[in-house]
Amino acid sequence: MYELLVLSLLMRFPLHAYMIAKIANDTIGPWEKISRGTLSTLLKKLDKAGLITDADQSKVPFPSERPSRVYEITQSGRERFAQLMMDTTSNLGNYQRIFEIKSIHLEFMTKEEQIYLVSHYIDYCQKAIHHLQAQIQEFEDNPDAISHFSDTPFYSTVNDLIMVRQKQWRTELEWAQQLREGIMSQIRKEYD
Repeated sequence: MYELLVLSLLMRFPLHAYMIAKIANDTIGPWEKISRGTLSTLLKKLDKAGLITDADQSKVPFPSERPSRVYEITQSGRERFAQLMMDTTSNLGNYQRIFEIKSIHLEFMTKEEQIYLVSHYIDYCQKAIHHLQAQIQEFEDNPDAISHFSDTPFYSTVNDLIMVRQKQWRTELEWAQQLREGIMSQIRKEYD
């Protein structure tokens, strides 16, 4: 996730290392933060792999008096960014957060790639909703199996939590469908 986040930020313009940290932490926060050590290690790794390189300070759109290295993405970095954007099989347990990052940077992908990514996320949301519906159905289909705890706070809380998660996933699904419709609308305008 951090590699995608750093490369996606550098797709826009060169940045000072401390600005990469600030924007990254604003994006993934408030509870998760990329530490200085983690970011420094990642930047060194990306630099060594030829995905980023030092950049001219005058190219940075945010002037600064702070001494800090400035990085920009290389052509290899752009290719790696595209690979990470199109990866829909890694880190599925964390894919909701990863897609949030991807959604912000869809403009760097072709319209077909955008549709693919958003359609994949729609399917991801639908699978989550289906999973929760199956849990509810299992409770309803097996009243004897839950009868010994159906009147307990445990059951009530689990049931409420499932309902909350369903609402959250339905909201995600609606947002993704709107995102896809926006892309489709852009495609239609291009062909009119």
